[in-house]
Amino acid sequence: MNQRNNSRTSLFLMELIVAVFFFSLSAAVCVKLFVASHEMADRTVNLNHAVTWSQSLAESFVSAKGDIHEIGRSYPSAFLSDKNLIIFFDDNWEYMDGNSAKASFEAILSTKEIPAGEAYSDITKYNVELKGNAICGTIKIIDVRKLSEPLLEASDDDPNVIHSLSVDTYIGG
Repeated sequence: MNQRNNSRTSLFLMELIVAVFFFSLSAAVCVKLFVASHEMADRTVNLNHAVTWSQSLAESFVSAKGDIHEIGRSYPSAFLSDKNLIIFFDDNWEYMDGNSAKASFEAILSTKEIPAGEAYSDITKYNVELKGNAICGTIKIIDVRKLSEPLLEASDDDPNVIHSLSVDTYIGG
């Protein structure tokens, strides 16, 4: 009789161990899913902010007719050169005044002046001859949290680029 009771206890313990194993396995999968969903939500928030800032810079670019110094007046703490404007943001996507070393994100607007015929070569099928120049700009929003220092430029295939946008304006000439 005692041996039969031990058999049932062993069977019950085995069943309990298997149940705990499956519970642990499903808990690990659930934790992994929660972490993945959190990372996806973070990427989505960053992409939304990046698109908003890209649109803002694109509208500034068009209203200033591509003049980088005119655009720079709207962002007084931005880094400004003859062809580039760099704006720094903190973790909450707030525009930063001052220290770029604490930046989490940055927006780079790069401009170049090229012949209008080259910039708008895709409209040649309409038999329109463009004279003068156009200013073409590229806006890149970059996540610099994992970098040792902010970037001054980024390639299109850089994995830290959250969003990229091309803009242009005809200036004649």
